[in-house]
Amino acid sequence: MTFSGKTAIVTGGTGALGSVCAEHLFDAGLNIAIPYASEKSLANLAKRVAQNPARLLTMNTDLTEEGQVDSFVSQVVKRFDSVSYLVNTAGGYLGGSTIDEVLLDEWEGIMKLNMRTAFLICRSALRVMRKQKFGRIVNIAAMPALSPSARKGPYAISKRAVVTLTETIAEETKAAGITANAIAPSIILTEANRQSMPTADFSKWVTPQEIAQLVLYLCSDEAKSVSGNVVKIYGGV
Repeated sequence: MTFSGKTAIVTGGTGALGSVCAEHLFDAGLNIAIPYASEKSLANLAKRVAQNPARLLTMNTDLTEEGQVDSFVSQVVKRFDSVSYLVNTAGGYLGGSTIDEVLLDEWEGIMKLNMRTAFLICRSALRVMRKQKFGRIVNIAAMPALSPSARKGPYAISKRAVVTLTETIAEETKAAGITANAIAPSIILTEANRQSMPTADFSKWVTPQEIAQLVLYLCSDEAKSVSGNVVKIYGGV
């Protein structure tokens, strides 16, 4: 799989999953563009990526704001001439309440964090990809989006919307040289998840590295006919 000289946007690229995806894509030869929320979060960038500024663009961006998202993508094109890949790992989690207990602010917040951000970055990247007649989009969904469970309603619904967004993009870009797929992990083996569920069997969880390898495949030429799919990666959960 040869990606040398091409460019990937990785949202959530300073997070536990996104930073690993960024590292894998960088090691494959890609330029990496990462929108970030705070200066502090930049410390989480993989060292190999952070130490190669010629192949890295970072920009403080609120992914819920239309103008900032469009400005970020414009800067990526200005710097690297193209956007060939979008790996969208940005998002958040909300759980613990039944639907009748969820506050409106909580509902709107998780929809904004998961669905609005995915829509805005996909829309902006697609405008570039259509002109290039090439692009690969990989969105991160979640197991509850496909198998809803109690007290995870708003999160599951927001991630299900990401799945539908992905499937719609795939239908609309069949003849455009663009693919769109989603990955639905179960519990990801991150330090934050370990701390929140200290008695769980971590061996059943999915590692960020496994997800990153799947991202790499879905971005590759070998997967040029793979589009509109939701790939389950549940491990032993």
